[in-house]
Amino acid sequence: MICVVRDLYMFSGIDKEAEVVWFRLTYENTMHSEADITLFFAEKGLDIRFAYLDCSEDPSRGKYVMFTEVEKGRDIQGIADELLKMDVVLELEWGFSKNRVIQSIDFPLHLLGQRAVIIRAKTFVNILNIVYENITQSEGLFTMMGLKNGEGAVRYLRELVEVNENNFLELLKELLMAAGWGILEYEMDTTELKGTARISDSFIAEEYRQSDVPVCGYISAFLAGYISQSLGRTVQVRETRCKGMNDVFCEHVISPVPKGVNIEHILRGESN
Repeated sequence: MICVVRDLYMFSGIDKEAEVVWFRLTYENTMHSEADITLFFAEKGLDIRFAYLDCSEDPSRGKYVMFTEVEKGRDIQGIADELLKMDVVLELEWGFSKNRVIQSIDFPLHLLGQRAVIIRAKTFVNILNIVYENITQSEGLFTMMGLKNGEGAVRYLRELVEVNENNFLELLKELLMAAGWGILEYEMDTTELKGTARISDSFIAEEYRQSDVPVCGYISAFLAGYISQSLGRTVQVRETRCKGMNDVFCEHVISPVPKGVNIEHILRGESN
């Protein structure tokens, strides 16, 4: 299933008789390079309809993506040739958007340095429900998935930034918001391994709408894997309040795992 997110996939409608053209270029990251490129477009009469800059992968190189509208028949190849001759421009691609589409993300999409895709929250919840309905003990399956994905998120983060006891929860807060999972607020004693994580607007709970039981077990497992991997000590996380049950937010209680007990058993509500 292909899911279109409105704010990531737009149609230009300012001049329906014009053509939509995109430029994607790599440039040498200097104090003036971005301004020089923008000035070049302005001098050519190319108004920016949408653009973004990215220098996060390599500080010495930047990426400049721009969409514009031009009158039909204009010599874009000539403009591209001039642009490529600029000292700061290293690589250049360009093309026409035949259906007047403006995409606000680059392909392929990456999250935490890994290939990512976008799906609707409803699609994710539909997958959960199909598995729950057709696979015995499916709660344990999603528990293990959540644990491994939470642990994996920490490993990916550590390739990019330092993850330690002082910042791991703030990093998680930013990660969940960026991924569209929800808004995290937390209280945690990292010495005692006790605390709470409250998530507003959980994407799972929002789609379930009404339930008699908490529905964000996958997120509980993800939190457990993330926190355990960050601290090097094992915690358990269980959802005690859920927006799917008409609570204001989803609350996940964090506590240490008793010795001799497997975390996946606790998260499924089983004894060892």
